[in-house]
Amino acid sequence: MLHRLKAQGIHTVIGGAALPNDASVKLHETLGFRYVGSFTEVGYKFGKWIDTGYRELRL
Repeated sequence: MLHRLKAQGIHTVIGGAALPNDASVKLHETLGFRYVGSFTEVGYKFGKWIDTGYRELRL
């Protein structure tokens, strides 16, 4: 899928995930994404506030 985005002229892809989420972090890192930041307690899931982490990949 990332190759299709590049073919369309997309320059940067941003991925975000609720934290903690080891599986998502591993997937993004495997695809070459790098960590760029997080927001604390911006989501509410399963009765508690959660952080979100963001990664980017320049195509």
